[in-house]
Amino acid sequence: MEVRKFLRIIEGPDSGRYPYSNSLLVGRSCLIDAGAGEALKDVRVDWVLNSHWHEDHIALNRVGRRVAAHHLDAEAVQDYEEFKRRYALGDLVKLFVNFEFGRVDRTFEDGDVFEFEGIQVEVLHTPGHSAGHSCFVIGDVMFLADVDLTPFGPWYGCLDCDVRDFVLSIERIKNEVRKRGVSLAIPSHGKPVSGTEEILKRLDDYLAKIFERDRRIRELVRSGEDPVGKGIIYKRVPEPREIYLHFERIMIEKHLAARLDELYPSSRANRSGATP
Repeated sequence: MEVRKFLRIIEGPDSGRYPYSNSLLVGRSCLIDAGAGEALKDVRVDWVLNSHWHEDHIALNRVGRRVAAHHLDAEAVQDYEEFKRRYALGDLVKLFVNFEFGRVDRTFEDGDVFEFEGIQVEVLHTPGHSAGHSCFVIGDVMFLADVDLTPFGPWYGCLDCDVRDFVLSIERIKNEVRKRGVSLAIPSHGKPVSGTEEILKRLDDYLAKIFERDRRIRELVRSGEDPVGKGIIYKRVPEPREIYLHFERIMIEKHLAARLDELYPSSRANRSGATP
């Protein structure tokens, strides 16, 4: 799907539904993320830019002659042992690995600018979903990666995820959308979102999921109940249940360790009853 003269979305199956993701072709020489499955079979580029280290974004990195990732995620992109450590699943993580790990040729930082055929791609470091998770800005287009605006809401179930960072990253993205006049947002999962105001509304709705979860988690803890398995993260726990309950427990522990009210004193978190 061509969205600008120099930009083409390559959709993964079912609009990039996991275990796939959407990719973005920049000109003819750069691909942002490489998880679109068979849709990438004829794609060959000079560079793949990974938004982060998760398998549904790096599985087909081999379509690029060179690979770049944020320095905080690069080791997990290229090394199985680090990938496994961050998932904290032991060798169960092999269920997610149907690809070969490859070298990261270059690391990037927040604010770095790549240029491909005269097209500038700016890195926006947006941690939370992973330590090095990054969005990319190309003119009035923003590739949101796994700030994906899905009804499920934000996911932060690995060791390097951080729910406070996720909140701050969403707020930063909102500010950048306003400041830059971003009119098209492309998530890794789902359909693009058009129009600055619609993008901001969707980001607000997405952020609200975190605070709603926080409120429900703390209510259950106050009543002496274990929040895991109560439908706060996964309304229906997918199979294999052992793995997804592991992710849910990590996410809930991150809420309990965070003080989201400190990010919004006398505001969102307090009004929602998100803290004891």
